[in-house]
Amino acid sequence: ARRAARLRARFRRWFSPPRKFKLTREGKWFIGATLVLGFAAVNGGINLLFLMFGMLLCLLVANGVLSEAAMRRLEVHRHLPPAIHAGSPFLMGISVRNLKARVATFSLEVEDLALDGKPIDRRCFFLKIPAGRQQETSYRRTLARRGIHRLTGLRLSTRFPFGLLRRSIDVE
Repeated sequence: ARRAARLRARFRRWFSPPRKFKLTREGKWFIGATLVLGFAAVNGGINLLFLMFGMLLCLLVANGVLSEAAMRRLEVHRHLPPAIHAGSPFLMGISVRNLKARVATFSLEVEDLALDGKPIDRRCFFLKIPAGRQQETSYRRTLARRGIHRLTGLRLSTRFPFGLLRRSIDVE
């Protein structure tokens, strides 16, 4: 029974990766146009439409592969100032290290997550992080009250390369 439970857990982890996908408005239009073109190709039997349909499907696959390559092997850290006072703004530092040997990461957006898992209204944007390099940025934040404030994690997301879908992952 234990072995079967471990096997089920392993399959669940394998088939439900931690990355999330959300189609953008442009992605919905692109997929709609691709389906209409595919229907026209099948209905009319026109080879040129089949060729265009195949090219559009390859573009979707390339979008998935390139965005996955951009999101792999990233290390993110949050840097807090030594003293924070209620009602006064402070800079929250975010650093991202690209651990890949050859592939750069493009168009990366980093959001702080609150306790309920929803993003805080501020985001940091990294245009390009070269392979093996680290970049840092910060955003201004103000805490309204004194006491302990819990930040659960960070959300990394990208629309690279074609903007058809938004790929994101939550990091502890």
